[in-house]
Amino acid sequence: MADNLFTACAAIGLNVNVAKTKWLSMEDAQHQLHLSGETIKRVTSFIYLGQLVNWPRDHNKEISRRLAASWATFSKFATFFTAPCIPMRLKRRLFHQCVLPAMLYGCETWALTKATEDRLAKAQRQMERRILRVWLRDQRPNTLLRGITKLHDIVECARRRKWRFAAKVAALDATRWTRTMTTWTPDATRPVGRQRRR
Repeated sequence: MADNLFTACAAIGLNVNVAKTKWLSMEDAQHQLHLSGETIKRVTSFIYLGQLVNWPRDHNKEISRRLAASWATFSKFATFFTAPCIPMRLKRRLFHQCVLPAMLYGCETWALTKATEDRLAKAQRQMERRILRVWLRDQRPNTLLRGITKLHDIVECARRRKWRFAAKVAALDATRWTRTMTTWTPDATRPVGRQRRR
């Protein structure tokens, strides 16, 4: 199959860079994949289109990456966010345009659990406290801080994006691969025992 891909790419003028090409398998068997005489490296995880792809699928690693990216974005604009002379509407706009997309990139594919939602909400509350220069020892409730910042709730945004993506996939033509993969039922049966935890 890999040689067919190599031949098809060469026919239209594309070259497959074997040094950059990696492959991931869901099986434990130690197979090797060869392309034009060279062995392609097998990996357990890789970054594809900005998202961590790994097997078994672990959303916590991807969420950790997203939180790190959002904190990096927040730190980049930290002087703007913490400046008391800048109006809150400008800080809110910057947060919604830069930090929120960094935190929620690819959230449509996450398995949102209570623990995941708590991690996202905690990170947002920490950022809100930094923006308002209010610390935990000040004992200000989170609802009061949200009333001042008026930021979108990160968990609600993630859920909304997930439902919007589901509606988009459901409206697709049945021949589209996205719809086919979503509604596909495997021929095999599930192994005996408890399901793997999301």
